[in-house]
Amino acid sequence: MPTIKPLGGQELLLLLVQFGLLLLVARTLGEVARRFRLPSVVGELLAGIVLGPSLLGAVAPGVFHAIFPSRPEQVHLLEAVSWLGVLMLLVLTGLETDLELIARKGKGALGISLGGIVLPFVSGVALGFVIPGTFVARAGERGVFALFVGTALSISAIPVIAKVLMDMDLIRRDIGQITLAAGMIDDTTGWILLSVVAGLAARGVVDPASVGKSIASVVGVLVLSLTVGRRLVAALIRAVDNRIGGDMAKITVLVLLALAFGSLTQFLGLEAVLGAFIAGILVGRVRRFDYHVAESFRVVALGIFAPVFFAVSGLRVDLAQLVHPEVLLVAAIVLAVAILGKFAGVYLGARLTRLGHWEALSLGAGMNARGAMEIIVATIGLSLGILTAKMYSIILLTAIATSLMAPPLLRWTMGRVEMGEEERRRLQTEDLRREGFVGNLKRVLLVSSGDAASHLAARLVGLMLSGEDVEVTTMQLEASADPGDERAGADGRDLEQVVEELSVESHNARTLTLPDDGRLEQDVLAEAEKGYDLVVIGAQPSAPGHDARSRPKPRKNSSSQVPLFSELADQLIHRAPCPIFIVTTPHSSEDALQAGADNGQRARPGDPIDLPRVLLPVWGSHGVSWGAEIGFSIARQSEIEVDVLHWVSAPRRRLRAGWDDATRSAVDIGEDFVGKVAEFGERLEARVRTEVNVAAVPEQAFIEHARRHPGLIVLESTRSPVRRRAFFGHEVDYLLRHAPCPVALISAPQTHRSASGPGG
Repeated sequence: MPTIKPLGGQELLLLLVQFGLLLLVARTLGEVARRFRLPSVVGELLAGIVLGPSLLGAVAPGVFHAIFPSRPEQVHLLEAVSWLGVLMLLVLTGLETDLELIARKGKGALGISLGGIVLPFVSGVALGFVIPGTFVARAGERGVFALFVGTALSISAIPVIAKVLMDMDLIRRDIGQITLAAGMIDDTTGWILLSVVAGLAARGVVDPASVGKSIASVVGVLVLSLTVGRRLVAALIRAVDNRIGGDMAKITVLVLLALAFGSLTQFLGLEAVLGAFIAGILVGRVRRFDYHVAESFRVVALGIFAPVFFAVSGLRVDLAQLVHPEVLLVAAIVLAVAILGKFAGVYLGARLTRLGHWEALSLGAGMNARGAMEIIVATIGLSLGILTAKMYSIILLTAIATSLMAPPLLRWTMGRVEMGEEERRRLQTEDLRREGFVGNLKRVLLVSSGDAASHLAARLVGLMLSGEDVEVTTMQLEASADPGDERAGADGRDLEQVVEELSVESHNARTLTLPDDGRLEQDVLAEAEKGYDLVVIGAQPSAPGHDARSRPKPRKNSSSQVPLFSELADQLIHRAPCPIFIVTTPHSSEDALQAGADNGQRARPGDPIDLPRVLLPVWGSHGVSWGAEIGFSIARQSEIEVDVLHWVSAPRRRLRAGWDDATRSAVDIGEDFVGKVAEFGERLEARVRTEVNVAAVPEQAFIEHARRHPGLIVLESTRSPVRRRAFFGHEVDYLLRHAPCPVALISAPQTHRSASGPGG
């Protein structure tokens, strides 16, 4: 076996100096570019030009060659580091590729994208056939060179487009969404084209068999990745998160998947960047890989490796070559074809999809930016021997010039795109949901015991999360049973039924069996502590110990001693680290009849539960709360009305004598109060009715109202640290015990948020 010479100390020293110097200058110039409202990639590329032959090599050639010697082994070391930056950039691009957005805006975006790809690609290919032979690396492979030029000119830069749209607060506008969707289709198509062209370059010829083999390889990888691969990636990340947990483990899995997919596509004669891009898309669709994890990866990718990659790309540019008239002329022609081809193609596609003049111009301005994407394409072309150093420099300058043009052009054209009333309402609704509780849920745990309350909880969670991107884990509490016990099979059927009632697209169902040692509470709590945003449980409150028409006596000792729910539910409510959503059903068959059951008997698991309305009692000073949002979300999806109810408390002797000024003032305040809550509900597209009444005992009056007008009662409260039982405040506890119809209560620990509902 031949002896492998270890990496020498001099080579390692130079690599460390090169990496540190490139990172320092790239980050510094990137921040300078941002101060001038330019993409940071412009400054990072300039770092390579400053440290490369264009400036440092011209001013101090001895220093340049000492730091960046031309020895192959040293050059390849730095190239290997920069390729890590390429792969990370493509993973990040995949994470930010929203397939749902593409599908949602698909019809208009597809036409725009086709125009933005076909015309630049065709014009680029035509240009590739007429460019002088001195710019073609392989004289006998003009066809491959032309296809590569067409690919380079047809691509767009989603990071640049998204950054400009975010800076202008336009990313959620209709035109912004269409721009992103069309750009994503452009990028995806561009990477497929690049893989095909790279495969042709490896074979050295352009013939139908080679083209067919490359396209078949790409299609095969995409189909397998988006079907089998999607499920395997989701299962892998969930398994790692369940068994190990933490952002570090998920980022490790992301990088390993990118390397695995990159190795596969490279092995198939495609490009590793396509595999990294696919890995990013698949991981980005896993709900467990949330924004915070992606942001951690982004910090490392954009803060360290990407700047070094762009700086290394700039090192290969020699501006002195542009002094030659022939090179300058070709550069001007390439830039003109790139700009005009993309602008004309996008504008034509936009007009054909019935967009206005300024909207079409805005799309052309945004999608004209090439940025990092074209730089990656150029780097791959140089490494494959398709591009000469001169042509590489021209394509890099095209990427820089189009990226510099995009921000001011977008600001100019987008300022003239008017917002319609429908778009304005959509944005207002999205703002409410984005800032609210439901809109920020990512992972939900549903603990089910198979009873009526659990089935109702599943149904309500399905309504509440309809249209949201949330992962739901369903845990069935299954008592140990003898093989001949009928209950052993019933639990499995209950779990299937609960999952079906959830009607949530993505769920992770699992069954928990009650162990012989009675450690069920500890097992459930251990699961609840695995980073969930919400825990949902169906629970039955203990029966009221006194007449429902009597005022609740707030005696601390009795409240502390009498359990509110079962021991498991009380422990979960007491110790869960996140908000908890408790759903209860009425106690008696008489109450079930009043709640809307058709046959006058208590609902069995799986039976439909009638919800004629949502009853939303509001007290205190913060009615627009989590409870209100949940109530409106459920009502909107089930197309029922929400009764926003407020009671003014007044002594009985005052009520007998009629309202005084204080009572009238309190009623006026209450009217204003429920009006604000109703306005919030209407903005969430729910049907709302308001009512303000005066009563000596508001809790009792609400119970009487619920008996006359049954529905789903939605409450909110913080939970207090009372020993041995759950406690939400005397008013809420009273309503839970005496409610004649189902109750849904959202509750958070006192340390999680301040109270905004009754009993808080």
